[in-house]
Amino acid sequence: MLRDKLKDKVYYDEYVEFQEAIILKKINKIKSTGRLTDEVKMNNAFRLVDDVTELLHQKYSRGDGLAELKPHLLEALEYRNWQKDYADVLPDNEQVARISKEEIYEDDMRRTLIWLAFAYCLDMGQDYYQQVLELIANQGQDGLLDNIAVAMGDKNREVAQSTLFKKRFGKLYNVVVAEPSKRSDLVKTYLDAWYKAEGSPDYHLMDTDAYIGYWCWGAALVVKLYNIDDSSFIDHEYYPKDLVHWQDNNK
Repeated sequence: MLRDKLKDKVYYDEYVEFQEAIILKKINKIKSTGRLTDEVKMNNAFRLVDDVTELLHQKYSRGDGLAELKPHLLEALEYRNWQKDYADVLPDNEQVARISKEEIYEDDMRRTLIWLAFAYCLDMGQDYYQQVLELIANQGQDGLLDNIAVAMGDKNREVAQSTLFKKRFGKLYNVVVAEPSKRSDLVKTYLDAWYKAEGSPDYHLMDTDAYIGYWCWGAALVVKLYNIDDSSFIDHEYYPKDLVHWQDNNK
């Protein structure tokens, strides 16, 4: 059953197939016996992680069974390890090329929140979380990421005292540093402001494949991670409640 209400299943079937083809093409390119440099392979592995998180997004919107998405999370971890492996073997004078793929940027934070939301809500386990967090690294750089990482088990992590991206993620940061009794209202505030903070993209009105559903994955992650009461916003149009309540519905 479709979770997204703005496009039909035929639309999602087409773009899921397209996305899967893109992923396969990049895997074959990385594994080819051609003369790709390690830097090019690193870049393609980086894009593969993006592609997989996009696929998770698409399949959630299409209404796929959530347990069926777990293999994609294992794939994301594998590709992120590829990225690191190719980066590690770059010669010293080319190591600078990895910086843009490993430092925190605003869009990278969005991807990270998607990845962590699916991983935690689908109960991938502590070993998985720790591997992902070690690869993401950037300890002590962003308070939102640091607080989430600590709550996911990275107990010795240095924690920054603010978020780098206040306009887009400031209200989500407010949730994780708030007193537990205030978190539910703060998540609702974040959800209400989320679409505008994303730039009011209106992708559903464009005649392109840009639209894959409007879901606030950061809200899903913190609600599950901090055990926040979501009864006041469970039917919010941007709240991916099926992901948050996957375990509840499978007991």
